[in-house]
Amino acid sequence: MSQGNVDVARRFLEHVDRTGEPLWEVLDPEIEWIIDPTGLLAGTYRGHDGVKEFFERLRESFDETHVEIDDLIDAGDFVVALCRTRVRGIGSRMTVEQPVGWVYQVRKGRVVKGRVYFRPMEALKAVGLSKQDAHADF
Repeated sequence: MSQGNVDVARRFLEHVDRTGEPLWEVLDPEIEWIIDPTGLLAGTYRGHDGVKEFFERLRESFDETHVEIDDLIDAGDFVVALCRTRVRGIGSRMTVEQPVGWVYQVRKGRVVKGRVYFRPMEALKAVGLSKQDAHADF
């Protein structure tokens, strides 16, 4: 069952990388979108309106955003996406690359919860996995 969940996460992340926009068709209308408390845009965003707010805030801070997938790990109802994000600040023009771990909870082909961790090991631990379960170096 979970390969479909991995495909949902891959489609979402590839779409964000290509367009800078969420792939709305795979986000549940009641989604809970959580950004690590250590992040610039930290917080909990609820529903499509919340995700839209997050992406608007992201565009206000960064004029380029890229996501490179290093590994997608099937964890049942969850998918762990180990990625590298690269952003360029609007004011500073400085580019920063950050390893991240996303945990997506998927139900019936839709992401119902997404949480980003700025320490990829925390994403693995959140679903009961360890570094040995990953195929990516971080």
